[in-house]
Amino acid sequence: MSVNPTGETPGVGVPRALAVDMTIADQQDWLAAFLRRHPVSRRTALRGGAGVLATLAASGSPWARGVAAAAAPAPVTVVGRHLAYGPDPARSMSFSGELTAAPPPGRMVVDVGTDSGFGLTLPVQVRPLESLVPQVDGSIRGTRQWFAHARADGLAPGSRYVYRFRIEGPGGTTTTTATSTFRTAAPRGTRHRFTFTAFADQGVSTGGEPNHYKPDDSHRSPAPAEALTALVAAEAPAFHLLAGDICYADPSGAGRPVRNGARQDDEAHDSFDPTVWSTYFAAIERSAASTPWMFATGNHDMEALYDLNRADGPAHGYAGHAARLALPGTGPRGCPSVYAFTHGTVGVVSVDANDLSTEIPTNAGYSGGTQLTWLERTLAGWRADPDIEWIVLFFHHCAFATSGSHASDAGVRRALAPLCDRYRVDLCVQGHNHQYERTDPIRDGRPTRPAPDRSTVHPETDGTTYVCVGSGGRPRYRWQPGETDSVRGHETEQAPVTSFLAGPDDQKQAETVTWSRTRYLGYAYLRCSVVPGSGGTDSRLVVHAITDLGEEIDMVRLSRRMRR
Repeated sequence: MSVNPTGETPGVGVPRALAVDMTIADQQDWLAAFLRRHPVSRRTALRGGAGVLATLAASGSPWARGVAAAAAPAPVTVVGRHLAYGPDPARSMSFSGELTAAPPPGRMVVDVGTDSGFGLTLPVQVRPLESLVPQVDGSIRGTRQWFAHARADGLAPGSRYVYRFRIEGPGGTTTTTATSTFRTAAPRGTRHRFTFTAFADQGVSTGGEPNHYKPDDSHRSPAPAEALTALVAAEAPAFHLLAGDICYADPSGAGRPVRNGARQDDEAHDSFDPTVWSTYFAAIERSAASTPWMFATGNHDMEALYDLNRADGPAHGYAGHAARLALPGTGPRGCPSVYAFTHGTVGVVSVDANDLSTEIPTNAGYSGGTQLTWLERTLAGWRADPDIEWIVLFFHHCAFATSGSHASDAGVRRALAPLCDRYRVDLCVQGHNHQYERTDPIRDGRPTRPAPDRSTVHPETDGTTYVCVGSGGRPRYRWQPGETDSVRGHETEQAPVTSFLAGPDDQKQAETVTWSRTRYLGYAYLRCSVVPGSGGTDSRLVVHAITDLGEEIDMVRLSRRMRR
């Protein structure tokens, strides 16, 4: 059985013929042996790495180029700022960014306050990340990056703050970033209106490997990933969910051409480029510097280049994310991208579908079952808590979706659907399939009732709504033969769809489904509006689908009786 299907995880320098049968841990062992045999090339590679500002300046992203221009005059500054909730989203916030060069000798801090006088000074922790990618000719392409992190605890719930990064240089010089604002989450159980947004499979427009769109993919903005970020920034949501496959640091998804002129070629070589992350963070900064972006991990986020130190448990390829991202850390040990947080009456869980997938089993089972045990305990606790009305899961591989590429993952459905049924999960946000698709409410694997555009669903009795929003910017996929778009103004007659459950070795177990309600083969994000009930009225979670052109194409109201 192939455990690492070609093109489905980043190619990090292991020859393709070997990598196809390797887990993350196997790839790491091969890489460690290769680097031990090439110490001189390693040193040379690191000396020749491109700088962050040069990477951003060459980017196809206008926002990233603007970040580079603004940062250029400073000796060292922080770019690509992004926020994330800490362990208690009502009282803590994490601040992250990337240094444009090696850390200077002076002090680095984050200033935080309720006004421009700040008042709270936080020490910055610098996390270095060294990336050494073997090339097909035996050389190594290397990069050193430095990521800056700080966390504020003890903040006031539901309150507005300002912050900036500040670097003290020689001779009393000081470099500061722009001052940005953020708001802490409402305390658990607080009944108030707010909005959050979501999508997956974003990618980035870079100079060398942009998201490449086919000629017939014409009903879109020129750069959907950028357009969707701009729309989310304009929404200014309470938080944003990204359900995996974040930046595609192996941009084509199946390897890139050799860069160093070698006559041989191997699609697993010369592909992974960690500086794509620099461009990505710069491109999303317009939103992420003020809104917490909460990430789940997808198959293109398993970077076997890292994790050679397995002291913290299983090898999973997420050590690069540990350097770049500040995740809440509220999940089970050894599963860094698994966590839960609450905002008012909403509980949100990031599930790592890589641990559950049968289609792409490169990381399958790495948690040893601890993720699902923790997830069930979390869901049971929330359903017994009158402060929590809504439960939202977000994860990458789809439990329920139709497409000609990945459709539904058998392992993910088998693991998660029974839990969603048992604990009356309201909404599952999925990615992986590059499309927008919403199901009718599902219970026991079957739709319980039709839920056309603008309808109202009662999850307590009707079941869970599954939305695939892998429409975040990467080039779209295709539907099953005979299947077409069905969205507002262009609805098609509801008919059974022949789809499949994806298993190992490209196995596709055919299934005929009647739960695929709304489909859009384009680029879109979710706007989810939380409206608490009052005076005897039900609480609502209203889910809108908005395209990269700003057009609403679908809406469904989830409705629950007030719990207290």
